[in-house]
Amino acid sequence: MKKQSENVKDRPRTSGRDFKQYKYFRPKSKEELIRIINDFQKDLTIIAGGTDLLVANYQKLYEIKNWLDLNLLNEFKNIKMFDDKVEIGSMVTHQRLSKLDQIKELFPVLHQAAADVGSPQIRSRGTIGGNIVTSSPAGDLLPPLLIYDAQLKIISGEGSRVVDANEFFTGPKKNILKEGEILEKIIIPLKEEVYRGAWIKVGKRKALIISSISLALNLSIDRSNLIKKARICIGSAAPVPLRIKTAEQAILKKELTEINIEEIAQIVSEEISPIDDIRGTAKYRRQVALNITRKALSEVTNQ
Repeated sequence: MKKQSENVKDRPRTSGRDFKQYKYFRPKSKEELIRIINDFQKDLTIIAGGTDLLVANYQKLYEIKNWLDLNLLNEFKNIKMFDDKVEIGSMVTHQRLSKLDQIKELFPVLHQAAADVGSPQIRSRGTIGGNIVTSSPAGDLLPPLLIYDAQLKIISGEGSRVVDANEFFTGPKKNILKEGEILEKIIIPLKEEVYRGAWIKVGKRKALIISSISLALNLSIDRSNLIKKARICIGSAAPVPLRIKTAEQAILKKELTEINIEEIAQIVSEEISPIDDIRGTAKYRRQVALNITRKALSEVTNQ
């Protein structure tokens, strides 16, 4: 008799399931989506690209009663350009963000971060909305969204609301979404300013990594060559993506050449609250935060 594979125990369980009790929804419009949410909001598992969801639930896929698949919602895949803002649908993939010249021109840090996500296969499936809603402190797109002052439009059967991305994340893999709410789009303001930015991601290898720590930087320069606005955000070094506001304030109203890079790097290293995990110790992350802040500030002063 042929020996059973040792990997069988790792396969998802399906036996004993009464499939008549389970449903799979694929709405084609926002109106249809809202109707489904109103009927099943407490028992729905939402799937976008599925790159995080399927891994997290692999051993208990059989327990999920009702799937809500967003992949036929074409209006959630739009990228719309306006004079004062850009709207990015929550179902836009990392691959599309990393290939679009307009995103590269307007939001280069977001463009670079999207290109750093996983592998080509993951970038082709994974979505910006999924990265946000998963709310991992190591989510690659979260620091870039915070430095660009992004807002998030959330919809439900009761209407819609727009929240600041800085207020969305509440803890590791936790956010302010309520039952029955869906992230519809990301709104990034456009202003007539000169920006300089940098993105640095550090991990155990160069590809297919979850970041040990990351940094997103964006500086706005006014007509007098003074720094009008500064944004520094660190990922994977606190329970949520963390803006280093003390360092931001220390940069304001200075010329690029006047920035005390060592002082700012030290502030960043002291302000984060990293932990020890399989990707690095807290001590290691503090030292790397110091190094990548130096590197990012050196990059923008030489741009």
